[in-house]
Amino acid sequence: MTGDSNPSHDSSTSDSSRTTDGSSTTTGFAIRAPATSPNDEPITVRITGATPNATVEFEASLVDDDGVEWRSRATFTADAEGVVDLTERSPENGTYDGLEPMGWLWSMTTDADALLPELNTDPAVTVDLRAASGDRHAKRTITRQLYDDGVTSRPVKRDGLVGTLYEPAGDGPHSGVLSLHGSGGKTPVRTVQLLASHGYATLAVQYFGEDDAIPDDHRSIPLAYFDEAADWLREQPAVKDARLGVVGGSRGGELALLLGARRDWVGAVVSYAGSGVAWDTPSGEPGWVDGGEAVPHLEGKDIPRETIQAGLEDEPVDAASIAVEETQGPVLLLSGGDDRLWDARRLSNIALERLKEADFPHEYVHRTYDDAGHLISVPYVPTTGFEKGGGTPRGTAHAAVDSWPTVLDYLERGLDAAEVANDR
Repeated sequence: MTGDSNPSHDSSTSDSSRTTDGSSTTTGFAIRAPATSPNDEPITVRITGATPNATVEFEASLVDDDGVEWRSRATFTADAEGVVDLTERSPENGTYDGLEPMGWLWSMTTDADALLPELNTDPAVTVDLRAASGDRHAKRTITRQLYDDGVTSRPVKRDGLVGTLYEPAGDGPHSGVLSLHGSGGKTPVRTVQLLASHGYATLAVQYFGEDDAIPDDHRSIPLAYFDEAADWLREQPAVKDARLGVVGGSRGGELALLLGARRDWVGAVVSYAGSGVAWDTPSGEPGWVDGGEAVPHLEGKDIPRETIQAGLEDEPVDAASIAVEETQGPVLLLSGGDDRLWDARRLSNIALERLKEADFPHEYVHRTYDDAGHLISVPYVPTTGFEKGGGTPRGTAHAAVDSWPTVLDYLERGLDAAEVANDR
């Protein structure tokens, strides 16, 4: 994917009311923005041709796969040259405040009952940008590339294995990643599509749900199931027969750490809002089983935050903590300080302390963000609905922007190192 930031491709500033790219302007009043850009990268939006120091109203909107409209707005004061550069100016009011160059995107809201836009079908989404100042008006339609056009996906159901394989463009062979969902059982489609866009053949494993081949809910899931998933993925013609990355969120983040500790086919671990200690499930059964034995765990039942606080103080944490120091590759821990689903910061710190005490030979870090909640995801998506998991829209948006390059870096470092080790 390539972005186009050449000003010559921006909307025209001539006196014509409509330009060849569909933008509209009034007497030189225009919105300048790249026509196309990858959605995991920021862009510069500028409004030009306003009266110096005039008030400028700005709106951005998109329509998702379900036909739901998402919209943001902001009011600015133009500078002495009649320009509003969103990377340099803060709005006086609107759906966001402060200097937020991409606030027009992450602060989008909807009147519909939706946590986030459904944008999983098409590889790109169009965004309408509008500006008005007095009797001057401008419109610019841009394209945000959600994932690479060449990414393909296909359902997987073989010998009890259920999931979806997302493959990058090209023959490969590509490094492989297992994506591990959380207790909601929903595939993080945006994340896996972006991982495939960055060259990783990603198998989104479904380990419970509606399919007859897997349990209805999370209870006593055998780790051998993920051995089968790993073997199947590495057998694919376009996938390297090497160690895999594991990327999981919430209970999937706990699982990612567990697989890293117990399986030598893991070459890198990314744990979003995970746990360095294993827990049971709402039914009271163990969360995970290995070799026919329940993985040592704490009892949390529905695992609300207050239960975890008490459990960590009252239960034998050492016996249930995950031996993350046994992982044969880098470990990335990500958490929000205002996680309202469980105390991911504290739970991730359990893993961090084990890595420190063991003088872990690979790279590791715990990136934790005070104003983020449970739902840290990929960057540059509307986060106003994420407050249900804690944090602020701004805090969660910033956490996503800061963490995503590190996710890619840890996967690259770990899987490249694993490939070298395999070649020896």
